[in-house]
Parts: sequence; structure tokens; C-alpha cells
Amino acid sequence: MRYRIERIDRVGFNAPVREHHFECRMAPWDDESQRLVSLEVDIDPAADSATHRDCFGNQVHRAALLGAHDALAVRMVAEVETRLANPFEFDAVPPEREPRWIKDSLREAPRLWDFVLHRSRLTPEIQTVWPSTEAPQDVGSPPAWRPNVGLLRQVQDACRWVQSEFDYDPSQPPAVSLAELLERRSGASADLAHTLIAIVRSWSMPARFISGYLDPGYFEPDDDDPEDTEPRPQALHDWVEVLIPGAGWRGLDPAQALAADDTYVRLAVGRDLGDVTGFRHSFKGDGEQIKTETRIDVQPVER
Repeated sequence: MRYRIERIDRVGFNAPVREHHFECRMAPWDDESQRLVSLEVDIDPAADSATHRDCFGNQVHRAALLGAHDALAVRMVAEVETRLANPFEFDAVPPEREPRWIKDSLREAPRLWDFVLHRSRLTPEIQTVWPSTEAPQDVGSPPAWRPNVGLLRQVQDACRWVQSEFDYDPSQPPAVSLAELLERRSGASADLAHTLIAIVRSWSMPARFISGYLDPGYFEPDDDDPEDTEPRPQALHDWVEVLIPGAGWRGLDPAQALAADDTYVRLAVGRDLGDVTGFRHSFKGDGEQIKTETRIDVQPVER
């Protein structure tokens, strides 16, 4: 698949600010699963920008506006070609050899431990949340590790478990903790992704948080709902990638109960949502930020 992605981030202030330093993560990845064909980034008011890769490999654009201004807009236009048509096409490792494969991978690339050992309020030690006296009684226990069962199958089962226990509501803001999600029983794609990550890491398996863009078909009206007649505004979506023996990183989306294929475009990778914040900034002046807006338009490109 090939997509044209246009994204505009706007920030507004109630009074002029100055010495405004900012960075944004909006450019798709360029790796073996997707090719970044072209990329343009424009800043208004005009500013010279530079790029770097953060510690997770995400492309970051940074710039500074020294003069007074009360608004900022960053526009990105990219074309990307996705290649992972069949996420299940790989040379599988026998289940009994998978733990050794993971151990070898961690020894050869120690940075992978970031995606095994990291804990936060969003991805806590799962045993601190289940069982819990504060948890609703009708919430089942998350899947435990099963020896000699393939990791991909176990992650798929955990993905289905997350979807069965929690409702996906893209209109909700992400929860501040997994405990909050457990209390309200519904959440955004980031919440469901954090739950799956916490489960997989409890098995001592590497799992990472992914933010990205989706094919516009995912935002079309629901054919099963006669009252749903208008497409939803396109927005960022979050899912999980797990290091699968023999395959490398493979994406699972607990919000949709799908494996990530070539209709998913990876934007940013991190340990949890806090690592992939799209826009970060600091400024001086009496103004306060009063508006933030992100508009995304993804369209297939005919080849």
C-alpha cells in the first residue's frame, strides 16, 4: 500500500510568546516494513528546523521561534509505502525454542531490555493491579504465560482478552493509569495498548508502544449501525509491537483485535505513551497556551 499523509499541528496562545523552542514527532518511520518515499515539513511562522533521532529511533523535527508570536502551525506532508501485507508470513521458531531465541536477542541487543523491564503507571507490574480489591468483581484475570505455546498465539489470545474486558472508545482521552482504565472499563486505543503491554511484559517478553496512522477505511461508518452514517475524523491510533521469534517486531491492535498489516503506518515507538508525545515545547512571555489542534488526512495513492 502507498499513502499520502498530511498532518497539521496548531498551537494558540492568549498573548504573544517568544523564545519558543519546540520539537515534534510526526514523520513516519523508514525501515524494512515501510518506506518513506517523500517528506516535507513547513513551519508558520517560518523557522529553520533541524532533525534528529531520539533514543527509540523516532525522527524528531526541532526549531525555535525567537520573535513574538501568538500562534504556531507545523504542517507535514509525507508519502509512505507499507510492505507488511501478511504479518503472519515468516519462518516460525518452534515454541520450545522461543525462550532461548528471546534470551539471545536480549543479550545481543541490550537496549531491548527497555521494552521488558520498564514499568510506569500506564504499564505497571500486572500483579499490582490484578487481583485488586478496587477492581470490579466481573473483571477476569489476565492471561498467564503458557509453556510450549507459541508467543504469537499467546499475544493474540491476550489481545482478544483485552478487547473482551474493555470497550474501545476513541472519543475518550487516555487514562492516567491502568488502574483508572480498570475502574471505568473503557478507553482509547492507548489504554488498551498499555494493558496488552503490561501483560506481555509480565511474561518477560519485549513489547513496545506504537503510535501511528491508519488507512482511512478504519474511520468509515459502521455498516452494522444504521445510525452511524458519517465517517469519524481521522486521528492517531495506538497499538503494540511484540518481538516474535523468527519474525522480529509484529504489531497487534487490541482496540480492533487485528494484527497490524500494510494498512498501519508506524509513526513513533516508545515504552508507553509518554515516550511518543507528538509535540513538546517551552517558551517565555505572558501568554498561556489556550488551543491545541491536530488534523490528519491519510489517503491511498494510486501506483
